[in-house]
Amino acid sequence: MKIWNGYGSEHSMNLVMIGKFKSANDAEQTKEIIDKLTEKLADKIEVGSVRRRFGEGVLELLKEANIYTLDPIELEHFLFDTSTWVKGDKIILTTDESEISAFIKLMLDKGAKIEIFSAHDYPDDKPEHGK
Repeated sequence: MKIWNGYGSEHSMNLVMIGKFKSANDAEQTKEIIDKLTEKLADKIEVGSVRRRFGEGVLELLKEANIYTLDPIELEHFLFDTSTWVKGDKIILTTDESEISAFIKLMLDKGAKIEIFSAHDYPDDKPEHGK
């Protein structure tokens, strides 16, 4: 079961973000960072809380990943309901959220060229998970 934590907005972006990297290895390494941040931040931050500083252990986690462009408030983006997978030299992220700046910054930091669109408007361009 998914529980929405938010102030009551329509969650219907049907957003697709595709980050194209210089190599499949770069895409895999970036996906590993996304997975690690998603896993480790779950018990370190609370979605919806106002953060002006990085909490206990969070700064060390970002240093390990060599990420220095994220704001404390953006960290909750990794806890939103997203689906992320690697296909060759690309990371594909799908979500109904509109707050994705953390993923954009992370992928740009790791050398990606990014395409973002709504699958409502371009349903034929939406990649299927694992295909």
